[in-house]
Amino acid sequence: MENLELITPFSEIGFPTAWDTENNSPFINIDSSGLKVNYTDPDDNKAVIIRANHPIPSQCWIFYFEIKIINKGKNGMIGVGCCTKQNDKEIDESIIKTDYINNMLMPGQDSKENELWGCGYHGDDGYYFCSGDVEPYGPKYTTGDIIGCYLNFVNKMVFYTKNGINLGIACKLPNNWKGILYPCVGFRSQGGSVEVNFGRETFKYYVMTNEGFSKRSNNALALEYQEKIYYIMGGYENMLVNLIGELTKSLEKKQGNVFELSYRGKIYFIIGEYDKALEDLTRLLEIEPDNITALKYRGEINYMMKRYDESIADLKKIKPKDIWTIEAYKLIEIL
Repeated sequence: MENLELITPFSEIGFPTAWDTENNSPFINIDSSGLKVNYTDPDDNKAVIIRANHPIPSQCWIFYFEIKIINKGKNGMIGVGCCTKQNDKEIDESIIKTDYINNMLMPGQDSKENELWGCGYHGDDGYYFCSGDVEPYGPKYTTGDIIGCYLNFVNKMVFYTKNGINLGIACKLPNNWKGILYPCVGFRSQGGSVEVNFGRETFKYYVMTNEGFSKRSNNALALEYQEKIYYIMGGYENMLVNLIGELTKSLEKKQGNVFELSYRGKIYFIIGEYDKALEDLTRLLEIEPDNITALKYRGEINYMMKRYDESIADLKKIKPKDIWTIEAYKLIEIL
């Protein structure tokens, strides 16, 4: 593979790096790093939402971040998700204050009537909220858990992870969505505390890391930017498209190249092209039936596509079974 030219330097893209320290509730304390936040309301009466310091860039294809629950607080009412930024609105010649930071709503609980869009996965009950709609989604989460949020702006898809395990598609973004979203976390639990990871540290979710590839890649530029493009696309859409093209050319010359099949399959997986990813992973497993990386990816994709028997069949083949495999199997087995 030849070196790929970046259209937009990574350092020039404004993207979330910490919590917003200027526009937040008096019941919120943010540490000097801007990453750790504590909720201090003594009565648990007010739901408070804290946003990131920047919205997700409009150029994004995909975006991923993780929240570590340092302390679930008194009742565990913490919500992880995304929200819009609210301003005062003029309705019927009256100014209505729409303060999404200091109201009684948790992420995703605002109604469609307000022309807003927000989503949130809540720890106290495992429910998922989307613009006022609510339904059961995943397991509850608590102190020590790491919750990840993945948004795909091309396929209009949102899913969450818990401790590195994909919980499946939560909802779809509106088809005509062109708004701006901020990563956010909501609190209504005295003593609740979390820490955000926007990519400075290795993610718990293995798909958003270089697992299985970093030691095998001979492309310096690809290796340098792999970690970054997995959680924020920004100006890197062209880079991924070009990289897929280079891998495809290589596979045309040598169809059984294991690394190229693995790498292209993973990229297809990351960007939500699941049918194409399955095709590459299946070809790879025909060559290497015990390839752990391919079994993990294919098992996870089948789970997301609700083909649970096929997913379990792949997970059973992974030996030795690591923690991810065991926990993923438990999750799928109860469905």
